[in-house]
Amino acid sequence: MLSSATSLKALVIRGSAWTVAGHGVSQLIRLASSLILTRLLFPDAFGVMSLVWVVLYGLEMMSDVGLGPAIIRDKRGADPDFLNTAWTLQVIRGAILWAASCALAYPMASVYGLPELARLIPAAGLSALIYGFGSTAWHACRREMQFRRLVPLELLVQVIGFIATVLWAYLQPGVWALVGGSLIGSLAYAITSHALLPGTRNRFRWESEAARSLFGFGKWIFLSSAFTFLSTQGDRLLLGRYVDMAQLGVYSIAVILSEAIQGLVIKIHHGVLFPAYGKVVREERERLASVIGRARLAIDVFVVLPVAALTMFGSWVVNLLYDQRYHAAGWMLQVLCIRVLMVAVLVNSESCLVVLGRPQYSVVQNICRTIWILAGIPFGWTFFGLEGVVWVVALSEIPTVAVLWVGMARHQLLSPWWELRTVLFTGAGVLLGSALLHVML
Repeated sequence: MLSSATSLKALVIRGSAWTVAGHGVSQLIRLASSLILTRLLFPDAFGVMSLVWVVLYGLEMMSDVGLGPAIIRDKRGADPDFLNTAWTLQVIRGAILWAASCALAYPMASVYGLPELARLIPAAGLSALIYGFGSTAWHACRREMQFRRLVPLELLVQVIGFIATVLWAYLQPGVWALVGGSLIGSLAYAITSHALLPGTRNRFRWESEAARSLFGFGKWIFLSSAFTFLSTQGDRLLLGRYVDMAQLGVYSIAVILSEAIQGLVIKIHHGVLFPAYGKVVREERERLASVIGRARLAIDVFVVLPVAALTMFGSWVVNLLYDQRYHAAGWMLQVLCIRVLMVAVLVNSESCLVVLGRPQYSVVQNICRTIWILAGIPFGWTFFGLEGVVWVVALSEIPTVAVLWVGMARHQLLSPWWELRTVLFTGAGVLLGSALLHVML
C-alpha cells in the first residue's frame, strides 16, 4: 500500500501534469484568439476593454471572501450544508457585483471621457451574475485534486468563448465582440459546472455555523483581494488617464503575454500545491517543510530557469506574432517578465501561509505592493514616461519579499539556500536565453 508521502507525491505530479498540459492548450487558444482579434479589431478596442475589465475585476476582488479556498482547506469542505451555504453566498455576491457594475458605469464613462463605457460595463457585468450560479463542484474537485475532470472542462468553456468572440468580431467588428464572447463563456461555465461535474447538487441553504466559518476565514481574503486589485490593476487605471486608448491597448497586449506565463505559475500553486499543502497540514503537519523544499526545487528547475531564458525573447516573439502596430509591446514584455520570475517564488510562500491559516500576510503584502504601484506609477510617468511605468510594475513584488519572509521564518519554513538557489537558476536562465538568441539571430 502506498505511503501518504508517496500518495501525495503522485497526486501532485499528476495534478501538475494535467495543469501544465491544460494551461499549454489554454494559452495556445488564447494566443490564437489574440492573433485573430488583433487583425479583426483596432488597438483602441483592447484599450477600452481593458478599462471595462479593470472595473469588473476590481468589483470581483473587492467582494472576494475566499469561498473557493475555504472549501479546499476547511474540514467541512465536503459537507453538503457547508457547500450549499457557500453557493448561496456566491449567488448573492454575483447579484451584488452586477448591481455595482451598473452603478459605476456612468461615473467611469465621465472620468475617462468614454460614453460607451456606460453601456459596456453593465453588459460585461452580467458575467459576474452568471458566474455566481456556477456549481461548488468546481472547488470540491480541486479540493480532491481531481484535475482529470477539471482541465478538459476548463478548455471546453474557453473554446466556446473563443469561438463566440471570433465569430462576433468577424461579423460585427468592435469592442462588443469582446463583451459578447465573455458572456457566452460565462454561461458555458455555469451550465457545464452543474451538468458535467459530480458532487453536491447545489440549492439555496443557510447554515449559521458554516456561514460563520466562511466569513471568519473570508474577512482576511477580502482584505487581501481588495489590495490585490489595486496593486495588479492600478497600472491600467492610472495609464487610462495618461495615454490614449491605442497605447493602452498595446500595453495590455504586453501584460496579457506576460500574464500567460504568470498564469501558469499561479495556477500550479493555487490549483495543485495549495490543495497539496492543505492535505499535508490536515494530516501530517510535520512534513510540510520537506514538501515545500521539494516543491521549490521543482519551481526553480521547471519555472524559474525557462522563464529567465524566455525573458530574452520578448521583442522577438512580439515582432514575429503581431503586426507593426503592436511591436512596442516587445520591450514591455521583456521587462514585465521580471515580475513573473518573482511571482513564481513568492506565491509559493503565500500559499503556505494561507493554508496554515495566516492569510493576514497576504493582506500586508498586498498593501505594500499597492503603495508601491500607486506611488511609483505617477513618479515613473513624470520622470521617465511609459518606460518608467513599465519598470515600476515589473519591480512591484520587491516590497512583498520582506513580508513573506517574516511569515515563513515565524513558521520555521524559510531557507536561505532555497532563495540563493533561485537566484542562481535565474542567472543561468538569462545566460541560456542570451546564448540561444545569439545563435538564432
